[in-house]
Amino acid sequence: MLKSILVIVFIAIGVNYAYADQIFTTVRSDANNTIFDGKWTFLQEWKSTSEDKITFDDNTEMVIKTGHDYENLYVLIDFIGDTSIGKFADSGIVCIDSKMDQSNIPDRNDFCFVAIMGSSRSKTLQGGDMLAQTGHWKIIENHPQLITIGGISDKNDRYSYTPHATYEFKIPLEIVGKTDVYGFYVGSFDAKKGKEFSWPQNISSEAYPFIPSPSKWGQLVSPDKSIPEFPYAFLALLSITFTVFFTSRKIRGY
Repeated sequence: MLKSILVIVFIAIGVNYAYADQIFTTVRSDANNTIFDGKWTFLQEWKSTSEDKITFDDNTEMVIKTGHDYENLYVLIDFIGDTSIGKFADSGIVCIDSKMDQSNIPDRNDFCFVAIMGSSRSKTLQGGDMLAQTGHWKIIENHPQLITIGGISDKNDRYSYTPHATYEFKIPLEIVGKTDVYGFYVGSFDAKKGKEFSWPQNISSEAYPFIPSPSKWGQLVSPDKSIPEFPYAFLALLSITFTVFFTSRKIRGY
């Protein structure tokens, strides 16, 4: 009975749970407490966000934390494995396919946001450029509320006391639009190794350095559809479904 209810709930939510590469984000009520200094500033700062930990073939580790406050997407790249800090050389990147059309060539619905180690200066890339030499990406003006910053972790980091690269992002959803599923790519470039460590893993970069085709990106999913909003119809269905379930259990004497 419970399995049937879960199937109904997942159908109502409308999320493809069979997809291999997904990150499930969540609402955070403490976003205003975030201090954008390129590191985990205090112990609770990113605790309320979702967590995805990746271990690469060489045992390098990276943690991706995501959350939203209905108006902004917050991302922390905690690159545990990058302890050889290269100021202005290392970088973190978050890419979003706002229409989830997974095009082979980046189009105007595709955006990337770059954080530079040791800098709060943001860079925004948009697809749809005519030039193949740039991978069809072009630099556009930053949104005034966009924040990207790269820094070095300290004792407050929840994953390692060894100083390593961390990147913080505040991305206004006004740039990409609001939906419950985005195409999503996250990467961190280690200049000493000359290599991008990314999610999803093991996808080759083509054209513009270290940005693979949107067709290979994963998904950022809001399971409760809180981006753009939690549907009242779903709430009603959920309430009815669980009422039926618990009534059935009571009748059967459970």
